[in-house]
Amino acid sequence: MLHQRIERMLSRVVPQANQRSYIALQSRITSTRTFASHTSRFRSVSRNVHRPQSRTFSSSGRRCSNGSYNRFNNSGRGPRAPPLIYHLLSRARTEHFVIIGLGASAFYYYNTEVVEMTGRRRLNFISVQHELELGDQAYREILAEHRDRILPDSHPHAKVVRRVLERLIPQARVEGAQWRVHVIKADDVRNAFVLPGGKVFVFTGILPFCKDEDGLAAVLGHEIAHVVAHHSAEGMTRNYLLRSVVTVVSLLFDISAMIPAYLSHYLINLPNSRVQEAEADDMGLIMMARACYNPEAAIAFWQRLVNNKEEHEIHQFLSTHPSNESRIHALNEKLNTAQAIYLDGGCKMANEYMPDFRRAFALHREL
Repeated sequence: MLHQRIERMLSRVVPQANQRSYIALQSRITSTRTFASHTSRFRSVSRNVHRPQSRTFSSSGRRCSNGSYNRFNNSGRGPRAPPLIYHLLSRARTEHFVIIGLGASAFYYYNTEVVEMTGRRRLNFISVQHELELGDQAYREILAEHRDRILPDSHPHAKVVRRVLERLIPQARVEGAQWRVHVIKADDVRNAFVLPGGKVFVFTGILPFCKDEDGLAAVLGHEIAHVVAHHSAEGMTRNYLLRSVVTVVSLLFDISAMIPAYLSHYLINLPNSRVQEAEADDMGLIMMARACYNPEAAIAFWQRLVNNKEEHEIHQFLSTHPSNESRIHALNEKLNTAQAIYLDGGCKMANEYMPDFRRAFALHREL
C-alpha cells in the first residue's frame, strides 16, 4: 500500500521529460520475501510494478549487451535470495558454536533420566504431575467412549483381570497411582493398556490369546512397564523436540517442512518407539516372574499371535512396535534370567499347590 502511494505521488511531480529516468528507477525495485504458512518455508515472490508507458513496444524487441534476446527486459524478478543458514554461517564466529554446544549439552544432561530395571538413559523433561494430568484426561475420554460396553466388576473376566493385577502391582513402583480395572466387551479388539495413574483397560478380544492367568500377566506386565518407565512422557518429549527441529530446519534451509518431518518420523520417532516396546517386554517379563507367574507364558502368548497374524500387518520398519517374531527372539534371550527369578522365589512349588488351595478356600466360603 505504501509503495502504491509513492508511485502516485511521483507520477504527479515527475516531469514528462524525466519519465525515462523514472522508469529506469522503478526497474531496480527488488523483490520482497513473504512467509508461506501452508508450506512452512520462505520463498521469494516478486512485486508487480505499474509502469507508465511513454511509447509503444517495438515489434522488433531489444537485445541485451551480451546479444541475448530480451523483449520485456525481465527486471521485475529479482534473483532468489540464499537460504537463511547462509547468512547465519557467514556471520558466525567460533564462540557462537561453543555457546550453542554448551547450552545443548547442559539441557540434555539436566533432563536425562535412567529407566528403572533396564538402566537405559533417555531424555525427558515432562514432569510426573503433568503426565498424571494427561492420564486423567485420557481416562475420562475413554470412559465416555466405551461406557456402554464396560463389564461390571462382578463379571468373571473382570475378576480374573483384577486378581492378576493384585499380584503385579507390588512389583511396580508407580508414583501417584490409583489403580482401577475396566474390561471392555469388544471381541474383535486385541488390545490392553494402562494409563499413567494406574487406570487399566482390557478388551475381551485379547483374552483368548492370553489363554490363562499367566498369559494375561504377560500382557498386563508389559503395559504396566510402560507406566513404570514413563514411556508416555518420553514420547511427548521426543515429539516436542522433533517438531522444533523440523521447524528450525525448514526455516534455515528454505525447504518444505515435510522433508525433515518424514525423515525424523522414520529415522528417529519409530525406532525409539520400538525401543520402548522392547524395553516394556523385558521389564514385564521380570515383573511377572517376581509375581510368581511363569515367564514362559509370555513367549507362548506372542507365539499364538504369530499363528494368528492378520493379513494387513505392516512391516516392522514402518511400525511403532517390533514384529512378533522379533519379540519372541528377544524374550528367549531374557528367559533364563526370568526363570531364575521364578525358581528362586519358590514360585513353581507354590503354583503347583495353588489350584488345591483355591478349591479349599472356595469350599470354606460356601460353608
